[in-house]
Amino acid sequence: MRNFLLSCSVPLLVACESTPPPELDSSLIPESQRKVYQASLSKAKACPINLAQLVDERASKDLLVGNDNVSQDTVYAMLKQSLHSMNVSPDINSNNRVKVSLERAFIKSLGSNITATVVINVQYKPHYSDTYSPSVSYKGQSVIVNTDMKEDLQSQMANGVVEEAILRATQRIKSSLLHKCENPTDGLDIT
Repeated sequence: MRNFLLSCSVPLLVACESTPPPELDSSLIPESQRKVYQASLSKAKACPINLAQLVDERASKDLLVGNDNVSQDTVYAMLKQSLHSMNVSPDINSNNRVKVSLERAFIKSLGSNITATVVINVQYKPHYSDTYSPSVSYKGQSVIVNTDMKEDLQSQMANGVVEEAILRATQRIKSSLLHKCENPTDGLDIT
């Protein structure tokens, strides 16, 4: 009886592990609310924030996918580009500042699914303050179904899934800071 229960619980555990948590993706938002979501995201992108610091704090800097890896430089460049696309850059003269730290990034492959997860810690300093807030963690996750088992495509898909996970995390960062930037010109250093 005990062996029967163990053999039944293993597929259940695998199914629970392979089921991704729900994500706030615009394709999952009802049509009636999609415009509000897109407007909120546009407003978040319009809020300029100075990137005071960007560091990679991961213990292991490379992400292995089969025989290939997504290098540290690639992940760092993806994060920097994603932040830049959300109007967070060291080139922006704003008194609203953030310190960003990439804490974790990993890829899991289960069956035909490739899942990338990133965790980014952020400290925020609004234009009206002299100190940074305590660090807050933001998680981004992306899943892709690997229908082609060719080695060269696995590397491209791994890069794509990591890039999407980073994008989702940076969108969460900007959306969470949106209430601190009522006017996109708040904190701009126009001297």
